[in-house]
Amino acid sequence: MSLLVTSTESFGILEPLHRYALDHASPITRDNWWKLFIVPLIPLYLQAVLLRRGETRKWRIPLGLLGISLLWEAGLSYRFVQPWLNGFNNGTGIGILHLTARYLEFAFLEGPVYDRYYEEKKSRYWFIAALDVSVNARWIGLGAVDLDHGGKMENSDGSSRINGHAKNPNGDSSNGHANGGMDDIPDGGVEVGGKIIPNLVTKSSWLPLPNVPRTRLGAVVRHCYIAIRNYIVVDTTLSLLREFGHDTIGSTTATPDALHRFAHNNLFLVFPHANFGHGLFAAPPWLVEIWAVTGVAACVWLGISMGYHFFGALCVGSGLWETESWEIDLFDSPLHSDSLLDFWGRRWHQFFRHHFILFSTLILGALHLPITSPLILATSFVLSGLMHAYGQFLMDPVPSLIPIATFFFISGVGCASEVLFKRVTGRKVHGLSGRIWTWTFMLSAGKVVASAWMESGLGGSLLTPPWAGDIVKGYVTEWVVQIVPGGCS
Repeated sequence: MSLLVTSTESFGILEPLHRYALDHASPITRDNWWKLFIVPLIPLYLQAVLLRRGETRKWRIPLGLLGISLLWEAGLSYRFVQPWLNGFNNGTGIGILHLTARYLEFAFLEGPVYDRYYEEKKSRYWFIAALDVSVNARWIGLGAVDLDHGGKMENSDGSSRINGHAKNPNGDSSNGHANGGMDDIPDGGVEVGGKIIPNLVTKSSWLPLPNVPRTRLGAVVRHCYIAIRNYIVVDTTLSLLREFGHDTIGSTTATPDALHRFAHNNLFLVFPHANFGHGLFAAPPWLVEIWAVTGVAACVWLGISMGYHFFGALCVGSGLWETESWEIDLFDSPLHSDSLLDFWGRRWHQFFRHHFILFSTLILGALHLPITSPLILATSFVLSGLMHAYGQFLMDPVPSLIPIATFFFISGVGCASEVLFKRVTGRKVHGLSGRIWTWTFMLSAGKVVASAWMESGLGGSLLTPPWAGDIVKGYVTEWVVQIVPGGCS
């Protein structure tokens, strides 16, 4: 067994884990899906309930161990065995790694965590508010927690100071401040190491906040519109991948050099009925590759957003969730990014942001390295690369891990270069030049990861119900672009 990734051992030292999952996992069916997607999450919900009360760590730690055990036992016992569903194995594997991190955090947090959506009576049911802390994206906006700032905070007299989520439930001055202990700290926040951490929930600059409050009906209509729109775009893109590249980038089997073969071995006529039926022009291979790479990226972006808004419509429409808890979008117009820091730090989904920062801080502390923004940034991208690469342990065929991890590693290098540029020149990367830099970088680096996915057969996956795409595809292939298989551009 090799310590490193090789051509025969895709996961290196973790290859036995990958092989065990492939050899022993049963197919996911309508009869057993809940054993993977419901049962392992029950302890996490109980942890979230207990986090609302103080001195519950002794109960949350065993719940965390139980949850992690159930999670991995189910993860290694069930997987999607159909080749066209292999893409869901990717999401499942990454989800298992992420939920493991969340179990650990919920186990060891000092607590209590006060959810101000509930404290301000925005959530009408405590059990829904606790569920939101476990699964909803607004967890990214809950503010500072003990582990984010080096552990439990104490006053000079040894008494405990409440954490960044909490308000003082007793209204006393035990934290060393008069009149309820919060008069000289804005917004009821806390002071850690001389730094004020305000009592904020969703005012972080990187959160895509709604511009206007919405009624429940208005929120449901918005969620449905975005989900349906994204479904049509994603399903059409995937349908075109399968139509044009059924033996290359749209195949469900491993196909070496799929993207290059697809772009160079076929002729693509743009607007085929123009120019007296000869087509407006034949797309050059580099343009075909850009279309394929951006198509894959768009499917990831719009597909995740589609799922979020689908569940948002169900939850808000049920009347059990308050409208506000689903109003923060996962994405903030990624196409508007004018720097890599803007893209990764704000506009791309921030679902993993909290845990990357948290565990980067803990790792740096354990290694006795300075906990600085540059090191946290670098460590976060390393963790992201490892999570996205090793999160593929349920897949077969499996994409090459090295390109997947490399994409996130070099994205971290790109972000670091922007920080260095500002320190040297005093100017921030932004504007038109920033957009040119950002999208040149993303298309070049994205080609590496997109090629790895396509060569593993992910392009042929049925990630959406194949209906709308098959309808729209007919119009696209008739009027927008036609393929001449085996043609030479």
